[in-house]
Amino acid sequence: MSHVILTLGSVVFRDMEVPEKISFGGRQNLAVQQLIGGGRIVQALGLDDGKISFAGIFSGNDAVTRAQMLDAARALGAPLPLVWDGFYYTVIIDEFCAEYRKTNLIPFSVTCLVISDPLASLAAVAAPVANLIGNDLTAAGALSGQAGVSLDGISASGIAGVAALQSTLQGIVGTQGGVLNGAAAQLNGAADAQGGVVAVNQLDVASSTLAAAAAVSGYVGRAVANLAGTLL
Repeated sequence: MSHVILTLGSVVFRDMEVPEKISFGGRQNLAVQQLIGGGRIVQALGLDDGKISFAGIFSGNDAVTRAQMLDAARALGAPLPLVWDGFYYTVIIDEFCAEYRKTNLIPFSVTCLVISDPLASLAAVAAPVANLIGNDLTAAGALSGQAGVSLDGISASGIAGVAALQSTLQGIVGTQGGVLNGAAAQLNGAADAQGGVVAVNQLDVASSTLAAAAAVSGYVGRAVANLAGTLL
């Protein structure tokens, strides 16, 4: 990579200072909901940039000065531009380690925490809100049967229908919460084993419906918020 120009803040790396490799990347935050029967609902919540790290050797008459500049930037904790080839990030130096061997020979390693990635930000802006709404409604539809509601006729473009569904779900959550409390009281006061079995079955059904309705309500609620935002 000796032909690549690498800069971090005001430091331009040269010769042996330019690393053979630069580690970058990250992960996608995912919300995974496991469903009965082995299925799952996965939601992408957004990127989580990993740390960028590289190593090299400061050399020449100004090796000490340049190492001290990076160590001072690390101590200051200020945002710095990190640029090489087609990459551009705003970072903070998370860790800087140097090993003084000679005045003109100081091996070093740098680890940077990404504050922003302009290219990723552009991709996020380009993602249509309609896709986000559609994904939420799809996730809600997968749980609708268990929640006891139907999403037939509900579309990502109709805020009235989605808002009405949200109201219905809130009612189901309240009703099933009452059923759950009643079943719990019945179980506690059961006079015999048969009464206890009946109460346990009611608890099982009510808790399953309540959990599904609450999950669907969360997805639908976010869809309503996104729909409202598109109408502003």
